[in-house]
Amino acid sequence: MTDAKNTNLSSTTPMAGSASASAADTDTDTNANETMRLAITRFRSRMAAANQKFLQDRINEIEEKGLATEEEKRRHLLQYKWMDDIEWDDEDSETCGRRDWTRIPQQTSVKDLDIPAVLNALPPHQPADGVVPPLLRTEQWRQMYLDTVQRVCQRQADAIVAEDDEELDIACNSHKDHRPMAIPRCDELALFLKYAQEVVDVDFRLSAIPPFTPAWSIGIKEEELDGLGEGQRRDKLADPDLLKREEEGLQRYLEDELSKGCLEAYIDEDLEVRAGFITGIGFSQLYECPSWYSAYVYCRLWTDDEEDDGKHKDEDIQDATNIRDWGWRVVVFQAEVVNPSILHGRRARFDSIPEFLDWYASWLDHLDARGLLSLRRHAIGCETDCESDCEDHATGIYAQNF
Repeated sequence: MTDAKNTNLSSTTPMAGSASASAADTDTDTNANETMRLAITRFRSRMAAANQKFLQDRINEIEEKGLATEEEKRRHLLQYKWMDDIEWDDEDSETCGRRDWTRIPQQTSVKDLDIPAVLNALPPHQPADGVVPPLLRTEQWRQMYLDTVQRVCQRQADAIVAEDDEELDIACNSHKDHRPMAIPRCDELALFLKYAQEVVDVDFRLSAIPPFTPAWSIGIKEEELDGLGEGQRRDKLADPDLLKREEEGLQRYLEDELSKGCLEAYIDEDLEVRAGFITGIGFSQLYECPSWYSAYVYCRLWTDDEEDDGKHKDEDIQDATNIRDWGWRVVVFQAEVVNPSILHGRRARFDSIPEFLDWYASWLDHLDARGLLSLRRHAIGCETDCESDCEDHATGIYAQNF
């Protein structure tokens, strides 16, 4: 009797432990999901408010100039990105007849411009709240994404080890450790893609800040589901052939991105990177060439233990808290050989996507009048460092828009 009782206890104890562990894992997943959902909700609210305030501030500034005519005021407004999409119904050849964009009654003054209407008329891929809706609509689709990224990134890491074995004497910023490494799944990225396909700054100020688009256009677009009944929608989302085609497309995207070498060429030189890919490009207004990149990378800080006892230079500049540890991170960097770049008072690399989102939506907090003039100056290639609202700035950008 006693032996049987002990046997039963020993056989049931692991089951209880497994159930407890499973419950803990479920709680962790639930918390992570809620953290991401709240981060995107917070981002959407902050980005929409920042864009509305930016435009209202610019209108207030234009009104304070005491310009003689509404046409002059409009020209000053048109120097900001997307504002040339506004079409006034008047006889001015430079401000009317510009297709069927945001149409404004001829008698509307700049100060009476309906800012919410202008923001609502932005293109679907450039929403004022910064969030493009998700296309990976089911858990099956998101798992396909994770599996594909894991597979390609593991090959990337393995190739780095193989290359190091062949060229041990060549120093490279992308791989400084010759040991093989298993690349973990980027589960946090799947949570992001549950709520957004992309986050984007519409960038009225012309800073060339990049979007964060880790899944490109992979997934099922809304127009593909239009007109389908509920059962048909379910069937389409569960279509194995469609899922397979999109998986193959995603793999090509990732492999093509890696073959370009942009990540290896421009990523922060003080990072040791084993895997990752470019997730967005911000283009120069003047030269229409890359200015900033965003990327999702498995990395850590590269330090030489023989120098300064492992201390990192410029430690007073804010960085990702756990940058010395291996982890998946969002990194934003310039299309320049020398990186990292300091942006908004810190190194733009983040231990988590919610941390990145909070920073990405904070741009208006870091933009003063001088900074805005500097962005406008660089957008038109002006080499002066004037602090006045010089005519070259206004007319230069205005001329580009036409």
